[in-house]
Amino acid sequence: MLEPIYNITSTILSRIAEIAEIKAAVERSRVLPLNEAQLRRQAILRMAHTSTSIEGNKLAQFEVGKVLEGKTVRASQKDILEVENYYSALKLLDELSKKKGDIAEQEVLSLHKAVVSGLADKEKVGNFRPADVYVLDDLGDGREMLRFKAPPAPEVKKLIADLLEWLKESKKQDLHPVIRAGILHLQFVTIHPFTDGNGRVARLLTQLQLYRDNWDFRKILVLEDYYNRNRMSYYNAENKSQGRNYQKDMDFTPWLEYFTTGFLVEARKALEQIQSIGYGKVSKKSEQIFLDRDEIQIMDFLTTTGRITSEDVVDILKLAKRSAQLKLKGLLDKKLIESQGKGPSTYYIIAR
Repeated sequence: MLEPIYNITSTILSRIAEIAEIKAAVERSRVLPLNEAQLRRQAILRMAHTSTSIEGNKLAQFEVGKVLEGKTVRASQKDILEVENYYSALKLLDELSKKKGDIAEQEVLSLHKAVVSGLADKEKVGNFRPADVYVLDDLGDGREMLRFKAPPAPEVKKLIADLLEWLKESKKQDLHPVIRAGILHLQFVTIHPFTDGNGRVARLLTQLQLYRDNWDFRKILVLEDYYNRNRMSYYNAENKSQGRNYQKDMDFTPWLEYFTTGFLVEARKALEQIQSIGYGKVSKKSEQIFLDRDEIQIMDFLTTTGRITSEDVVDILKLAKRSAQLKLKGLLDKKLIESQGKGPSTYYIIAR
């Protein structure tokens, strides 16, 4: 069975402690069902965009949104199908998250099938790779450099079985769910069990493990956002533990420091999203702040873009400028947003 080598450094420990505090705050927040559903839809959009973008998909987030809505997008059929497939995989992930028990091999294969259907040869869809693989870096001048050589193909099935057995046993040992998820992520991409789609399936499995461990952050946490912000840092963090060749005794510590750091960044964002829209905002009298339909649209836009102006509100709600300013003033009075800048340069951000 897998016996991962790692140290719980002070960095990892402090990150996990804060993540646990944020998780508790997220769970305590009183959330209106409609508003929580909106946040989850935003999370699905961001997952579909960032996880495929990491692998080179060229669609912008607004184009991904159109694809998910069934609208026409001018792009390569491959890019469109990658997004459609990932959306199907996310729906499958949601179904699997409702089941109890440990992740099974068939669930891994089903997620892979959803991710690469129509993008790979039929015999490779939902099946472990039949040959050895090499991960190469494109040097940009026609040359390539070996980044990592995965374990031999005949070993893949047993290595995956060992990983899934370790997940089962580590739960009995009360290993922290964030550490379990981090080890699952790195070990899976290190085994590189498929010809294509390994990164996407690894990220889906990481979410699935967190969901089944009840560390779902109301399903609005998007770890992929952190990886996509600096893809090279993501790949380098994996490779720092992996080395150039598969090794059973690799040290997971550098990766876990990166993983927990990214987890904390996205956990903070998840909490801000909930608090910003009044989901977790509670007055001194412990009365929840409610938003009307227009205010929800404004906060949805702000949550996605990070800033908003009165002109944006005019465009979003089709209001006169004076009415848009009054809407923003209402959110200022509720202490949900803050103004930045002066005069014509004024814009608004989520209240800190």
